[in-house]
Amino acid sequence: MESGLTGEFRRFYELPFIGMAVTSPSSKQWLHVNQALCDILGYPREELVTKSWAELTHPEDLAVDVGHFERVMRGEADGYKLDKRFIRKDGAVIYASIDVVAERLTDGTIDRFYATVADITQRKQAEEALRASAELLANLARQVPGVIYQYRAFPDGRSCFPFASEAIWDIYEVTPEQVREDASVVFTRIHPDDLAEGVRSIEESARTLTTWKWEYRVVLPEQGLRWRSGIARPERLPDGSTLWHGFITDSTDRQLAQQELLRLNAAISESINGIAVADLSGHLTYVNKAFLQLWGYSDSQEVLGRHATEFWRSPKRAAEVITALQAHGSDSGEMSALRTDGTERTFQFNANLFPGPDGNPAGLLASFLDITVQKAAESDLRLKDQTIASSLNGIAIADAHGTIVYVNAAFLRMWGHAHIDEVVGRPIISFVDVGEAGQLIDFWVARGEWRGDVTARRKDGSRFDVMLSANVVRDADGQVQHMMGSFVDVTEAKRLQAQLLQSQKMQSVGRLAGGVAHDFNNLLTVMKGYLDLSQAQLPSDSALSRDLAEIDRAVNSAAALTQQLLAFSRKQVIHPRVLDLNASVTNLHSMLSRLLGEDIEVRQALSADLGRVRFDPTQAEQILVNLAVNARDAMPDGGQLTLETANVTLDAHYAKEHPDAEPGEYVMLAVSDTGTGMDAEVKSHLFEPFFTTKDAGRGTGLGLPMVFGAVTQNHGRIEVYSEPGHGTTFKIYLPRVNDDESPRLSPSVGLLPHGTETIVFVEDEDSIRTMAVRVLSKLGYEVLPFRSGMAALQAVSAMTQPIDLLLTDVMMPGMKGRELADRVRALRPDIRVLFASGYTEDVIARQGVLDDGVDFLPKPFSTSALALRVRAALDRPASE
Repeated sequence: MESGLTGEFRRFYELPFIGMAVTSPSSKQWLHVNQALCDILGYPREELVTKSWAELTHPEDLAVDVGHFERVMRGEADGYKLDKRFIRKDGAVIYASIDVVAERLTDGTIDRFYATVADITQRKQAEEALRASAELLANLARQVPGVIYQYRAFPDGRSCFPFASEAIWDIYEVTPEQVREDASVVFTRIHPDDLAEGVRSIEESARTLTTWKWEYRVVLPEQGLRWRSGIARPERLPDGSTLWHGFITDSTDRQLAQQELLRLNAAISESINGIAVADLSGHLTYVNKAFLQLWGYSDSQEVLGRHATEFWRSPKRAAEVITALQAHGSDSGEMSALRTDGTERTFQFNANLFPGPDGNPAGLLASFLDITVQKAAESDLRLKDQTIASSLNGIAIADAHGTIVYVNAAFLRMWGHAHIDEVVGRPIISFVDVGEAGQLIDFWVARGEWRGDVTARRKDGSRFDVMLSANVVRDADGQVQHMMGSFVDVTEAKRLQAQLLQSQKMQSVGRLAGGVAHDFNNLLTVMKGYLDLSQAQLPSDSALSRDLAEIDRAVNSAAALTQQLLAFSRKQVIHPRVLDLNASVTNLHSMLSRLLGEDIEVRQALSADLGRVRFDPTQAEQILVNLAVNARDAMPDGGQLTLETANVTLDAHYAKEHPDAEPGEYVMLAVSDTGTGMDAEVKSHLFEPFFTTKDAGRGTGLGLPMVFGAVTQNHGRIEVYSEPGHGTTFKIYLPRVNDDESPRLSPSVGLLPHGTETIVFVEDEDSIRTMAVRVLSKLGYEVLPFRSGMAALQAVSAMTQPIDLLLTDVMMPGMKGRELADRVRALRPDIRVLFASGYTEDVIARQGVLDDGVDFLPKPFSTSALALRVRAALDRPASE
């Protein structure tokens, strides 16, 4: 250290985060430098003090620096601040912020300069990168068709465009400044017929946080009616508002082209003339429905790719037409053709060469009209047979009185008939539910068409659901001649839809159950804590102590009930381990035998080579006990309970039929009873919370929902097989794993451990915080309580005393427990952390599965549990 720098100034001078120097006013040479400045400029101290600041200053910045220096020398200032560049010893250029102050003698002469030097290279680079990024964004916005924008919707209904490129004028005829604070003017531009749907789509995107996509019309002051296409990705902001990032383009040309193309396609497709397109070599590339009907085909794939001459009765006539087309570009006349049914037809044709984009011939276009004189009824019959016989939809035609005159093969298969004679001549209403038939016919005839779902009856009497599209055929006087219907079996589709609705209902109830359990756990924590404190002050044989013990047992029962709610809602914190289900079944066998009674025989059928699963052992026991108790109630007169395990493979076919399943290797646990069984109605509500078929007071209705929640939380699935009088089987499929791990040891129990460490305790519930502080203080700890994470963080930042443990609730308003722990650890890396919560909402656990190395105190907790978990967390090595 250079002479003259002593005491407190020496310690300040050697601070590692900023360069400091003393310089000569005459030579500009550094007289004293600290190590931080040496590090910034890359010189050793003994070499740097031989240099002047001027010779290390970047040449382009030297004049500015010297100018400031000379102003101070002239007495016009006492110092100056400047951002400039230095050249390091290794030649690298760095940016620095300098602050120079002159020290003057009594006569005003400058004795020396004091300077601080801070390396701001990274900041400068970041500023340059930001500037380049902004310039790039602006250039990109100018290149992208349409407007790039951000749209923000506030909870109070306001909205604005925080950012919009200049192209917003082309889209809405507004400037970015007009909509930066208020977007209402944009909504006045949207076509009135599209506005409600637009608002709905925005609200749906905000609610579900799914991508917003919309095609809509606007009416602009200058451009008039135009089409717009928008897409944006939403995100939820901390204040509850929703911010979309996206772009909107002009889709008018595309919309008009699509509409024109649709009209053209419809005209061609529905034309009564047969139309065909071929390439220059004569091979067909397109035919419409009328063309297929003219020649008797049912599918265009039977036609496309074949040569046009194949459809002529006379090859010579076909050659003459081709020659005429090549010579004149068009030809017309009559031709003979053979239909696929072998009959000969005469068509009027008109053929032309059509040009491509370059003006040269690109292909052949021909239209055909059947001018064969035949009986209309005979022609209609052949057309009907060819076009609808192979349809996958069931098709039926009835006369004006509703008597069936024709059905196709798909109709016969759908209703279970082998031959058309079993159907023709019967009333059409005999094939649908009697209660719906009269209303159906009335609508059918009165409106001319009808679409909807009806219940149908098969030949064997079974019912199924069909979607019916029906219309009537009238004569010139408007009288009904025929009724026509197309039927699609939607039984399976409705089953899948009901399954989806049930899943959504279970999720909604689960969220409600989890929220109730969370609040209830906080109340139980207070009850249990003060019960423990009260009991500790009473003799164990006092009447009041016995009364409090009964209350404690009731609190424990309530806590168990909340755990069932959490298990159902899949918000229970679990500790999965690699588990042998055979061992779990074997260990519980004796207990289950005692639980079920002597009149129920418990059997095991365990696979010898059973794979392992990752599962919480306690949950596994809860599942077995709940299913066993459920089976016992279904066997009031005794019976047999079978516990079975096996390795199974769920293939892609199984996954297709069960959308919630993934193909793969699984371990199956089956619990079967010989009890009364269940009907379909009971099974449909089996896993709903609080649903029970037991007498009042005999069940909570949470046992099976807990099983469902636990299995689902561990990525498994459960199936139920049951019929009245034939018992019930629950099959649980859990993913098979191959790894192994050692279980974490729980802290030992005994007398409540004491301590003298300092604990920062954060809990937003006042009653819980007061109770816990009282317990921990009695155990000897110094407890610093806080109501919020932010208050605790601010206090810890200002503290100098040692802190041994952070005990924090997980779910709190504002800063959550996990964020608080991370930020406190950044300040104090050696601090231990103990989390407390009734459920975690993925804050310290993934899908409720506790992360390895996390100390956790579940709510509700007793005073002993609090003492033991605190002591265990404090005794854990700091490196964990």
